[in-house]
Amino acid sequence: MAAGEMIHPEGARNMGTARNMAVFIDADNLNDATALDHVLTHLRQRADRVLYKRAYGRVDSLKGIESVLWRHGVRPVSNMIVNKVTTDSALVIDAVEAVCTQEIDTVAICSGDADFVPLATWVRERGCHVLCFSLSNKIFANPESFYDEVILLEVVEKPEIPAACEPVKAVQALSAAPHEVPETHSKFQGEEKTQAAVSATERPVSTPESPSRELIDRVLRAVPSLRSGQSQHLSHVVATLRQAGLLTKDTKTTVWFAQFGSSFNLQPAQQPNQIAYVSGGLTTKTVKAAGKAPSGICAEPSHEMAQRVLKAVPDLRNGPQILSQIVPVLRQKTILGKTTKSTTFFAKFPSHFKLSPKAQPTHVSYVGPMSANGGQ
Repeated sequence: MAAGEMIHPEGARNMGTARNMAVFIDADNLNDATALDHVLTHLRQRADRVLYKRAYGRVDSLKGIESVLWRHGVRPVSNMIVNKVTTDSALVIDAVEAVCTQEIDTVAICSGDADFVPLATWVRERGCHVLCFSLSNKIFANPESFYDEVILLEVVEKPEIPAACEPVKAVQALSAAPHEVPETHSKFQGEEKTQAAVSATERPVSTPESPSRELIDRVLRAVPSLRSGQSQHLSHVVATLRQAGLLTKDTKTTVWFAQFGSSFNLQPAQQPNQIAYVSGGLTTKTVKAAGKAPSGICAEPSHEMAQRVLKAVPDLRNGPQILSQIVPVLRQKTILGKTTKSTTFFAKFPSHFKLSPKAQPTHVSYVGPMSANGGQ
């Protein structure tokens, strides 16, 4: 699991000192064995004791992760034989009982299902720190408004090197923990191969050696939110490009984007999980360091972005708005990426927007300059 930046509210305590943790797994939602193994290994480092470790789901869901549950001592809880799935109800009942009867200070919910939002809210109201672990393609919109930390995972197929070997699944953390996590076995670090070791199967089938502007435009048409210049989650961009036929399933994304030179910026360098489009090959930092904007480069992109936000949500001119209500609108307008964290997005425009309260923002206000007639 790669270490990187994650939502860590101001004033939140260091999660490495958690005393008693409870882990509840929705096996019908998070049922990839490799991803779940990473999650449980990671959580073992973050608490003195894990009092509850339970996985809920259908028999076939639990069967697929049986070896992982056994390895980590997780108790499986299968659904009752009724017409309606009972996974969510069983998990919620046990979680409430655990918080009420034990001295639990941290609860980890391993699911991207929005049905657990009321549970997460209730647990936080009881003073517990609540974590959410989910596969990146199964998370609901704006989860950071309801959880203290959201860790998104992407399952990546590693291409076969020896013909007789099966592909090895690797899990990348799109939003990793706020502290360093010990490195896992080398088979999960295929992204760190040298350029010389990249096999021919990792390159796109029909990509020219010198990609034209047309190919860059095709990327931007497929993922229009990249045009804003804001960082997007790499997994979301890659999934969209594969669906559009620009990337093949076994293409190594870091090698593919490297052919565009400085047009796309992948961060962090060792194991990228974020991507940003750099218009003209210059980042905002480069422009600021130069002291003035070169021809064709906007030195104050925040003003243009603020205009787009205000156009999408005009009520922001009238006063504070609820963050969870305006985020879906911004995602629909492709101003905010599907998995881009809203708090991170607005924090980049401190002269235009203010989040409140600071510890766990629930509202956003427009604080930019207003014209005489009350508009921009």
